[in-house]
Amino acid sequence: MTDAARPNEPDDTRLRWTSVPRWPAPELPAAASYLACCFGAAGERQASALLEAADREVPVRTETFADHWDAATEPALRRLIEESFTGVRVILAGPEAMVMRAAALARRLGVTSEELVLMAADAVSGAAGGGYVTGRAARRVFCAACRAPFDAVAALNDSVTCPGCAATLAVDRRFSRPQAAYFGWPTGLELHQ
Repeated sequence: MTDAARPNEPDDTRLRWTSVPRWPAPELPAAASYLACCFGAAGERQASALLEAADREVPVRTETFADHWDAATEPALRRLIEESFTGVRVILAGPEAMVMRAAALARRLGVTSEELVLMAADAVSGAAGGGYVTGRAARRVFCAACRAPFDAVAALNDSVTCPGCAATLAVDRRFSRPQAAYFGWPTGLELHQ
């Protein structure tokens, strides 16, 4: 069976037309200062490599977090972002689920997309438009049945069970940036025919 034919491994051709996050090679924009929020060791390596290109005169603040969301993550990120000044570029690096959740929080706090540099440590290089996180990975899923987000380890099209309402959901190729989650639709619905 080829990669394109695997039911849980959508090919790049089909993903191009979805809202699944794309991860192009990051570029370091000019800034008055940088705030690098690194999730896990892989995120720390990515941010460090990117910051090597930074002007030595520009202040850099680096904070490292666990590679999973816990009770301390949101208050710490909120504090770091709220303490930042105009001209800061916020670098978020680590597993896709963490980066997208942190980006959603940053946007709610007023950080614009232009001020964010996002890097997914688990993305697979792709075509010129960027790579995707493929296969089984930590993902945030938004249950279409009870409208609650939850964390799961799944590939796109996998079935997961919502801990809130116990519905069996298919992890969809539609991604909500405000929710920082993939949509989970009750199995049996014919959404992509």
